[in-house]
Amino acid sequence: MAPLLVAGIDFGTTYSGWSFSFKHEFELDPTKVATKRWYGDQLVSMKAPTCVLIEPDGETFSAFGFDAETKYTHLVEAEEHDKWYFFKRFKMQLYNKDIKRDMKIEDETGKKLNAQLVFSSSIRFLKDDVLKVIGDRIEGVITSEEISWVLTVPAIWDVGAKQFMREAADMAGISSDKLILALEPEAAAIYCRHIPAKKGEEGSLSTFKTGSKFLVVDAGGGTVDIAVQEVTDNGSMKNIYKASGGDWGGTKVDEAYVKFLERILGMDSIDEFKRSNMEDYMLMIRDFEIKKREVDPQKSDKPVVAIKADKLKVDMDVVRNIFKIQIEAIVDHVSNLLDQSTIVEIGAIVLVGGFNDCPLLQQSFKSKFDDHTIIVPNDADLAVFKGAVIFGHKPELISQRVSIYTNGIEIRVPFIEHVHKESYKIKDEDGKVR
Repeated sequence: MAPLLVAGIDFGTTYSGWSFSFKHEFELDPTKVATKRWYGDQLVSMKAPTCVLIEPDGETFSAFGFDAETKYTHLVEAEEHDKWYFFKRFKMQLYNKDIKRDMKIEDETGKKLNAQLVFSSSIRFLKDDVLKVIGDRIEGVITSEEISWVLTVPAIWDVGAKQFMREAADMAGISSDKLILALEPEAAAIYCRHIPAKKGEEGSLSTFKTGSKFLVVDAGGGTVDIAVQEVTDNGSMKNIYKASGGDWGGTKVDEAYVKFLERILGMDSIDEFKRSNMEDYMLMIRDFEIKKREVDPQKSDKPVVAIKADKLKVDMDVVRNIFKIQIEAIVDHVSNLLDQSTIVEIGAIVLVGGFNDCPLLQQSFKSKFDDHTIIVPNDADLAVFKGAVIFGHKPELISQRVSIYTNGIEIRVPFIEHVHKESYKIKDEDGKVR
């Protein structure tokens, strides 16, 4: 039986959030998905920072998101933070790692706690928060049996990391039989497929016919997740190439920015600023998060680096250099994918995720792939968790995935030109090419 309500949790490296829709809302308009506005100082956001504060006993949850940042800042300024556990952008500690149930992860000061405790505490907060909002919105009681939960995970994560998230969700009170894991680029593609084309709009996934192929680039804070999809005859999508990507997300640009400041001002100065003025340091990084989405690639009217009043003025060539390594890694990887002989007739490249809000990254795609349609939805950073809710209502929208692992059943199979690598070609004792 279809759930009365689907709630999605987008657990990101930099930011996290939740969304939901009732069954009747989905039937009227699948894209009508409720989300929350989070407030931090003067910032209003559709997501909260992925950070959690645990009390000195190493077990008790204290705060999540903006509240965790603010409380930890006050602890630092009062020099009372040493015994507390503050975890920020910790999702990446599951990427490319040998995952174990008893593994520990480090907080901002190097102290270690059980990873499942940290992840489950965060998921529990997001789950309880969405349930509170739902409870305030409707009269009567909605039971756990009537709710289906969707948790987003990177497609490039291995099965161990995905299983870890499933078990962390179970610890947070979301039973496995009520949980669906949604691969982030697939969820984004589902949302984009449901956005109606605007009049005169060039390229829209909603208008793609059966057999149309497109590539989804989900560039978030930690990972860049890439999926290649094909529209099937019933309007659903199938994955036609293994998930790929890497750790080229926007947080690497933040790190490059801090290193840039260290070269100008000295590492000791930045460390002292961080120690003595933690709140201002966090505001600076948060402000850069916003600024990097507003960079004008065409603008270049400043001296190389200058301070004017209370502003740091930086020439566009310097800014490009801060972004360069990550953008080149993403664009080169997509270019190599499109060169694969097994992937043909890609009609469009869809850019989603918070990092894809950056004009520099968009411009790089449009310049490099000028023979492809580049689609960037207006709410690119919300596409994943809105698509996750749609997927929860209708899981059959994804009809096929390419398995990460395969079992060999035969050796020395016949060699197929332009499919198999040339370096694999051999001749057997009968002279047949295999």
